[in-house]
Amino acid sequence: MTPSPTWERENLSVWQGDCLAVMGSMPAECVDLIVTSPPYFVGKEYEAAWTREQYAGLLSGFYREAFRILRPGRYAVVNFGDLHNSGGRMYPAEVPSVYPGSVEQWGWGQAAGFDLQAMRTWRKVFGRCAVSPVVNHRPRNVFDFEHVWTWRKPGADGAEWCADRRLSQRGVLGDGWGSPAGIGRHCAAYPVELPSWAIQVHSREPGELVLDPFAGSMTTLVAAHRRGRRGRGIEFDAGYFADGVQRLEAELAQLTLLDAGAA
Repeated sequence: MTPSPTWERENLSVWQGDCLAVMGSMPAECVDLIVTSPPYFVGKEYEAAWTREQYAGLLSGFYREAFRILRPGRYAVVNFGDLHNSGGRMYPAEVPSVYPGSVEQWGWGQAAGFDLQAMRTWRKVFGRCAVSPVVNHRPRNVFDFEHVWTWRKPGADGAEWCADRRLSQRGVLGDGWGSPAGIGRHCAAYPVELPSWAIQVHSREPGELVLDPFAGSMTTLVAAHRRGRRGRGIEFDAGYFADGVQRLEAELAQLTLLDAGAA
């Protein structure tokens, strides 16, 4: 039985806790779409005490639970980046180096049972990425792109689904999107256009359930609400949870004011 949400209002709900525990308590095949950006294991405060084995356990567990709770024929859209391997966090190296995140993401998703249906690039737009490539004080470029992979759970008579084929055909995302910026204490929020794009392409109808197991600043839930979907989020960090809930409260209040003005 799924525990009660820590915060819930209208069509949105959030759990403050461990994503694997909360996902593990959810019934099988109850989610219509997953849109998320898992931790990158780059030494942020909430990752500082992790070993590589713990990180791999979290991510492989996420893919297994995501596969279990998704409905057959439905999708998980995962945003992740390649890594600067500083301090040998991913593998021993004589100098700071690069680790391609796709190596392990592919293994975790495939082992869980997913089919990798599409690989896209999100071209980020913010200060250090104004000109490509940008080189910092070391002989390595600043990553001005990240990956957006679409995984599909087999089933539903093998039929593909695409609500907006024009949007689906885009291989490079980010044109016209806002800049990724910190939300409250969260320093790694993606723009609301990213989950909104995923919902437009992969969600079939209003009222469907969109889940973000690494909810962070709650951007996925904001997009779900704006697109008329039910949004669920899970966030382990208490500070990020508090900031994210405050953002959701402000979002709901703003939309209420807009509705009142329209009336």
